[in-house]
Amino acid sequence: MVVTTYEGIAKELIWRLKFAGAVAAAQDMAATVSLVGLSPMAVFVAVPSSSDRYRQRGYNQAELLMRAWQKDLPLATMYPLTRVGHQHQLGAGRQQRLHQLRTAFRVRSESVQGAHIILVDDVLTTGATLEAAAAALRQAGAVRIDALVFAQA
Repeated sequence: MVVTTYEGIAKELIWRLKFAGAVAAAQDMAATVSLVGLSPMAVFVAVPSSSDRYRQRGYNQAELLMRAWQKDLPLATMYPLTRVGHQHQLGAGRQQRLHQLRTAFRVRSESVQGAHIILVDDVLTTGATLEAAAAALRQAGAVRIDALVFAQA
């Protein structure tokens, strides 16, 4: 599910969240959508940032967005994914992103066996990040994976 397109105020909110330290923007972003219809048995999983980006920002913007959405839909959360490597996706095309992300995610010891997962991310550009994260989760045993993304470029 994509909430909006990556333009206008949505683009501004994402930019402020990712590059200006405006963590409150996640609350504004989350307030724009109703999550009615999502399965109460699903589990939220935020797409992890690279360790470099996390150190720069001090937070993972997808996780902040996930927590804001949890106020309306109190789903359980899991943190089974870890990001390997330091590739930055900004400005990369689909083929480059697919290549960079081929082995970018690993599933930690938390069990996802049989789980219905809702992957949360802020922006969908080419889909490569979500595809790679979903592939790692599927390989670890998740039975259903949906995505909840604030904006699509």
